[in-house]
Amino acid sequence: MKNILKSFGIILALVVVACSTKEDDSVYLNDRTSVAYFVPGSAGTLFVREDSASVFEVKVGVSEAKSFARNFEIEVLPTSTANPDSYTIQSGVFTIPANSVVGSFTVTGDFANASLSGEILRLKLLGVEDTMLGSRDVFNLTIIRLCPLNASFTGAYTLTQVTPGYAPAAGAPVFGNNVTVNVTMGSTELERQFEVKFYPSLGLGNPSNVPVVFELSCGNVNMIGNSSASGIGCGGSIEVGPTNGTPSTFDANDDSVFEITFHEDSSGGAGSCSAGQQTTIRLEKQ
Repeated sequence: MKNILKSFGIILALVVVACSTKEDDSVYLNDRTSVAYFVPGSAGTLFVREDSASVFEVKVGVSEAKSFARNFEIEVLPTSTANPDSYTIQSGVFTIPANSVVGSFTVTGDFANASLSGEILRLKLLGVEDTMLGSRDVFNLTIIRLCPLNASFTGAYTLTQVTPGYAPAAGAPVFGNNVTVNVTMGSTELERQFEVKFYPSLGLGNPSNVPVVFELSCGNVNMIGNSSASGIGCGGSIEVGPTNGTPSTFDANDDSVFEITFHEDSSGGAGSCSAGQQTTIRLEKQ
């Protein structure tokens, strides 16, 4: 029994010492090196407008605050595809303020030199004072020219095909003729989409709700494509994609009628029935 009590006393003493040591080290723990990274993620989009300033705030975070300000540095990676004339990075010293866990800098877009299709500015975090770099040390900023839409371009539309039907599909219009589609917002303020059945006049069992996405960008209607399989083709699924020629145009102030010109059967791989063709459809608001 004495030996058990003696052992218990030793264990208790160790626990007291351990707790006391933890309390004594609290100041040391507060001074440990923190970790820096881009927040909230590693990518963003700067829409560059003609009629107003287009600024994106890139944020750098640290895992804990310090009582002093910390400077940080960045660089533009050589793998960037963005035209250097399409943006300006804020000048001066970049700082995470004292008692804060976030600092930032701005990138301003230049409308005249921004790309309609979007280009990527790749920024690397080089270092933050008194801080280690975390894994999120590269930020990809897509810079794209944006012209505002003054009409909604949403709602019920009557869809008709204004060019001949596709020969490998027995001349059937790709989305049918005089069909009603509901145009809704896409993943960006420029994207729109509607759901259709490919070649409905053929009477086959392919899906009736395939999303087709297009973009209304600075006067051009750009087909992006179907975001799920059409379920019909020659050994696979036919796709639609951007035209190889000149896209249709539109009036940003008038969404009553517009056209979309695109490449029908565009994949060129499994599911393609031929080299495809340029097709134009018209959407008239109901």
